[in-house]
Amino acid sequence: MALLTQVLRAQAHRGRSVGSLLVLARLDAGGPARVTDLAAAERVAQPTMTGLIGRLEADGLVRKTADPADARAVRVELTAAGRDQLAAVRAERAEALQARLDLLDDDARAALAAALPALDRLTDV
Repeated sequence: MALLTQVLRAQAHRGRSVGSLLVLARLDAGGPARVTDLAAAERVAQPTMTGLIGRLEADGLVRKTADPADARAVRVELTAAGRDQLAAVRAERAEALQARLDLLDDDARAALAAALPALDRLTDV
């Protein structure tokens, strides 16, 4: 499974690092977040996340806003351009996965479909 993820990431990334795309996906799923929280969630040092956010902001994919709960803190939120880029990457990855699935015979596709509920349970923990 990890190898398949690597293959799909390599085929569709729009020039973004894995870390950048993970941050965009986290903001898309969870909404605005503090830099410190993003750093903790991605298990990187805060200065590393600050640099990453700076690059994403310079590219117009995220914006920093004041944290209403703490005037000293900054929240990061996804912009429309960030959401569009994330959607494009996801669509490209889906197309790449579909192309690989199309190479499988009916029995192999059926076996994968049968395994999906078990795989879903693995991610629920």
